Amino acid sequence: LRGRYELLSLRGQGSFAEVWEARHLRTGLRVAIKIILCHANATTKNNKDDVEREIRVMRLLRHHPHVVRFHEAIVAGDHTYIVMELAESGELYDHVAIRERLPEAQARRIFQQLVAGVAYCHRNMVVHRDLKMENVMLDAEGNVKIVDFGFSKLFRYTQLQSESCGSPQYAAPELLDGREYLGPEVDVWSCGVILYGMLCGGLPFDGADISDLPRNIRRGEYHRLPSWVSDDARDLISSIFIVRPQKRASMSEVRAHRWLQPDMPPYLALAMPPPDQQACMRIDAATVELLVTRHGFERSTLLESLHRIEDQDSEEAVAYQLVLTKQYDAATRYQLLSMPPPQQLQHGRRRPWALVGLDDGGGELLLFHECPRETMRRVAKALGELGICILFHHTHRHRMVCAHVPGIRVPSAASFFFNDDDGSSSSSPAPATDDDAALEMNNIILESLPAAVFFEVQHSVACLQLDKAGEGNHNHNPTAPAAVPYELRVERTSGPQLPYLRVCSQLKSKLRRRRTDHK
Repeated sequence: LRGRYELLSLRGQGSFAEVWEARHLRTGLRVAIKIILCHANATTKNNKDDVEREIRVMRLLRHHPHVVRFHEAIVAGDHTYIVMELAESGELYDHVAIRERLPEAQARRIFQQLVAGVAYCHRNMVVHRDLKMENVMLDAEGNVKIVDFGFSKLFRYTQLQSESCGSPQYAAPELLDGREYLGPEVDVWSCGVILYGMLCGGLPFDGADISDLPRNIRRGEYHRLPSWVSDDARDLISSIFIVRPQKRASMSEVRAHRWLQPDMPPYLALAMPPPDQQACMRIDAATVELLVTRHGFERSTLLESLHRIEDQDSEEAVAYQLVLTKQYDAATRYQLLSMPPPQQLQHGRRRPWALVGLDDGGGELLLFHECPRETMRRVAKALGELGICILFHHTHRHRMVCAHVPGIRVPSAASFFFNDDDGSSSSSPAPATDDDAALEMNNIILESLPAAVFFEVQHSVACLQLDKAGEGNHNHNPTAPAAVPYELRVERTSGPQLPYLRVCSQLKSKLRRRRTDHK
């Protein structure tokens, strides 16, 4: 560490770790270094397994503009040094405390960035589990950087968790009660507490007595919102502070809420997938030139190191990332790594590929006039035939979360959908006939994240545009009652685009054939 960094000042201190501001000696750029003392016999968050998991998670998430950027990890004896981006403006907690509360426009900007970063964690199968204002940092421009992944965990749609962790003031009711949970829903609750704190200048569930906190959280009884909080903000907060996780707003619903839409930056309107691996290896010529001419790196050695995937923690690669970070703001860096954005955005979200509209041959609209449940049964059967894993289903919202890993088939993945009755719970992980096989499949997906495609299938009422001639009306018998048309939407949440488009094409073809067979 001493040959590469100079420690400058202590920025924060906890039971097992310190955070220092430091200077990278070759480039002179400032960084933050988290110094963790690891004990082999530790049973809490300072043990080596937890530290290794924290490093893996930070490495996985480092490309998002609102997750603190990981640079490298250095292990020396009992100490681990995690080198990361420096957030110069400090904690959101201090930012709010100094001002007592934030204007709604400023709170909206911060919350837009926060939920975009948390949603990115969830798309990478990571749940943070310790979101609070102290773990939301701000850089010199006031942009959000989510930090401290010590309690984070890779979650599985096929396996519930029961660990209770995080800060009590930000904990969801299921954490306090020791109930099982999937993961993302506890982060949604914590985000709601942060939003309340920014708008009101205090925490929502605190009481006069220490016992009031858990009781208020379990009941979902938060302090009355002040008069200055807008109706839309009130609606968003009330949709988050719902005790039953199945009824609580999902992260996608939070991001699509009308309160968040004003002044939404284009890069936040996208549901960012992990950057393409080839794009990550793309080299910025201007950054290389700076390292060679200003910082004394040898060009051929630098380029050779940057081209090798296994050298991403080398001195050359770390210096390159530091200078690249200085060259471009976080949003620009991510857009350099991402595919071009879609031509159109709808309500601030990626425009979904939909099984609605004209097919390639100019044929009929692919609409469904049967009941949504029957349509979803047919979709589930088609997905099973394509070897696509249904990770999660929400019966009453007619929604499925699916995963596809090229080369892996899961013919029994959809079997639960045909055994499920209408009295089942509204939301649940997808059970399989063989639990071990289901967990094995999920492990394969987690280990194959660069290749895996995650997408959602949702059934909803179609919105048809009727022209003057009434061409949108497909009921040719004017005396017959008009059937309610439904559309099926498929939306990629993460993963490479080409395999996703191939899956969409195959699914579309199968459903068209099935509908023809039913006629």
